[in-house]
Amino acid sequence: MSSEQERKRTPRNFIASYDSEAPLEYQTRAVAFFDILGWGQAVEESESNSELRKILLNAVWSFVARTRDYVETETSDQPSRDEYSQFSDSLIISFPYSDYHDLFRLLKFVTEFQTSMLMLGLPIRGGVTVGPLFHMNAIAFGPALNCAYHLESKVAKMPRVIIDRALDFDVEAAASNLPRDWHFVLLADDGYYETDFLTGYARSEELAQIIQCKIDNWVEQHRNDEGILAKYLWLRARWNASRAM
Repeated sequence: MSSEQERKRTPRNFIASYDSEAPLEYQTRAVAFFDILGWGQAVEESESNSELRKILLNAVWSFVARTRDYVETETSDQPSRDEYSQFSDSLIISFPYSDYHDLFRLLKFVTEFQTSMLMLGLPIRGGVTVGPLFHMNAIAFGPALNCAYHLESKVAKMPRVIIDRALDFDVEAAASNLPRDWHFVLLADDGYYETDFLTGYARSEELAQIIQCKIDNWVEQHRNDEGILAKYLWLRARWNASRAM
């Protein structure tokens, strides 16, 4: 049986089709792990705030609906072997990886999600890498996920999505195929490439005013909490740099 025939034969519902005796192999996949900044505090406050509950639901719904539609739509050039998982503020999405085109496709999706979440008032932080991973439905594990989680939780620190330094060549190859004025990624001071999720807003005066207001409000809201304030001061500096481009 060809790999294409096998792909069509294998059901997407892994839980229903699980065979404990079947051999299990990791796939090489591009994976993004990210969490939502301020989610825990927002959940606590939502107990007495119905509007905030709606925002939280919209955030999760946006991710699930957007991702499900994306990964379950099969086309001739995009077999549906993309996967996603969500639990509370932890979000995982992975694509089969063959070359830098797959990394670009994942980063494009992640950036679009970042921008939509920012408009909902929930910036995200994350890490992206490529490596061995098992990911089907809600189940995901493997060295690549460990690496993506490490990048998100220990390295990124600020509301940004960073890319494994081992993928610098792939990132540069993807960027070289884009028009010069497309800001696909940015090189941060610490040497990591990160997704550019702000420049698009900076080019629209109407959207720029909305983002500026959100950032100013966050800075004022967290002025007495140095740890959280540092994240929003970083975001403001990053926003100012985008507006200056």
